[in-house]
Amino acid sequence: MPNNPIKRLVLAGLEPFAHGGGRDCYVHPLDSALCVKVAREGRSPQERRQQLAWWKRWRKPAEKYDDSLRDFRILKALESDNDPATWQHVPRCMGWVETDHGRGLVTELVRDADGLISRNLLEYLWTHGYDDRVQAAVDEFARFWERKSIPTRSLFLDNIAAQVRPDGTLRLVVIDGLGNTLLIPWYTWSKTLGRLWARRKLQQLRRDIAALVERRRTQAAPGKETFLRSR
Repeated sequence: MPNNPIKRLVLAGLEPFAHGGGRDCYVHPLDSALCVKVAREGRSPQERRQQLAWWKRWRKPAEKYDDSLRDFRILKALESDNDPATWQHVPRCMGWVETDHGRGLVTELVRDADGLISRNLLEYLWTHGYDDRVQAAVDEFARFWERKSIPTRSLFLDNIAAQVRPDGTLRLVVIDGLGNTLLIPWYTWSKTLGRLWARRKLQQLRRDIAALVERRRTQAAPGKETFLRSR
């Protein structure tokens, strides 16, 4: 993949396939197997910090509001683990690229066996319900996530891709929410604390699934902002 900082990648005219809280996600125009994440207009790390009340700004430098930088640091650190299982549940990171929308982070783009971009778990559950294969995928993911204890801000349903594999089973991949925003990241001090933190996040994930299943039963639809624009 070309990654020449002199030549900017042109995203103008392309439609992002998904929006995050602070970033837009594009299919890489030179490689459809990759995703480019760039800050949304008005949501750069500096702008996000500036939008806080003056008495909150002193607590964190602007880089602490840079979701892409957090992702980059976590994903690159995981490369040293030499654990193939890691890449079943987080995307590989290819580094940085300059774009006409600012600096972009390039990662693996999670696609289903049919070639379509994988839905996030929220959209998948809303479409298919909490069937046996979703439950099996969640259980597999939970065992991995507690064992690995990857630093995680959140395990929101729309931060997890639900990839349909050729055999019809699901693979869950965390595509957002990595890193931490705590002033004192106590859960990184030991493996025991890390697993405790992971367990808490997984418990919240299961509560979120149960709440969504109930909303689906009563037809209280979630906002379409969480659904992929490419489907």
